[in-house]
Amino acid sequence: MSEWSLPTLTLNPLAAFGILLIVGVLGGQIARRVVHLPAITGYVLAGLIISPAGLALIDAEMLRSANLFLQLALGLALFEIGRRIDLTWLRRERILLGTVAIGCLIVFVGVFAVLVALGIPGGAAVLTASVAMMTSPVVILEIVRESRAEGQVTERLMTATGLGNLFGLVAFGIAISYNHFEAAHGVEESLIGPGWLVLGSVALGLVSASVAIRVNQWLGGRERDAQAVLLFGIIALVVGLSALLDFLPPLALLVLGVGTRQIERGHTVTEPPLAGRSSFFFVAFFVAAGAQLSPGDLRHFALVATAWLAVRTLSMMVVWWAAARANGLTHRRGAWLGLALSPLSGGTHSLALLGATSLPAGSAAFTGLMLAGVFILEIAGPILTRFALQQAGETPR
Repeated sequence: MSEWSLPTLTLNPLAAFGILLIVGVLGGQIARRVVHLPAITGYVLAGLIISPAGLALIDAEMLRSANLFLQLALGLALFEIGRRIDLTWLRRERILLGTVAIGCLIVFVGVFAVLVALGIPGGAAVLTASVAMMTSPVVILEIVRESRAEGQVTERLMTATGLGNLFGLVAFGIAISYNHFEAAHGVEESLIGPGWLVLGSVALGLVSASVAIRVNQWLGGRERDAQAVLLFGIIALVVGLSALLDFLPPLALLVLGVGTRQIERGHTVTEPPLAGRSSFFFVAFFVAAGAQLSPGDLRHFALVATAWLAVRTLSMMVVWWAAARANGLTHRRGAWLGLALSPLSGGTHSLALLGATSLPAGSAAFTGLMLAGVFILEIAGPILTRFALQQAGETPR
């Protein structure tokens, strides 16, 4: 008689996704109803509690199995924030474009200077400074939706988030080229690799946007559900192709979002009804982000991470305070807009891994700085953004 034993159970991606959703909803509701924090903070803390560093209810393999859904969440957010960049409007609002560009430059210089002064190698410092230029589109979209924020500050916040990510991702590609050159990899390798990274991502985004516009025109304005499925499919395809071709997925998706309303002789994709259908992916994204947090990195890099995050936030607040009148805001509301840009980019984990491979030395310092910064702002960022929008008078009482 053969012996019978219980089968070994391994969670598949769908089961992992379901667990992330259930835990996230419970954590988000507790955060909102009990301690009156943003639901995002509850999602992140719930993920941290069940993570390998917490109660170990989920492991790294389970997180990897749900990675597909997390990439889609980030892709949807980047596409939507890219849609907020209206180049026609920016040609009239050049001061807004200039404010974002100057703010990114000051953040880059300030963060780089403070890291070098604290003994961080130049290659790690330049990569960290380029990531510091970016703001998390997922956090901004969710906080604006949850708090029902609207007004001049909110609109400028959306545009500044998209442009900041655009500038930061290009700077990140240049920083990788700088690190290859510093490692004496030769001029060709130093230029061709990062050039492929940046220009390939832009080209993929533009081609995908052109295809989306043409098929959207063929479908017609009444096929809203078909348009939503089409755009979702194109976003998923861009995410997959970017990973396959070693591009920068965030840059390709941003360009896709910008391009769907800018190219093809004025034709655009009508406002896509994706926002309400993205909440499933966003909840899982934040729970997984919390589960990936590493308290060990915070212990080792807390002081340095706090320093560069403080320089980043203060630089944004000062720039927007100084340029507030030129942007049609009061100085007070300008400063709050700068604070609202606090959340760190949602793709920081993947950028940290990519940047570390380009460093001949100091990769551990760069990765530690990134993950320590993520640990702080995954929890504090949504709170700061909601507080800033409330103080700016953009949310209903």
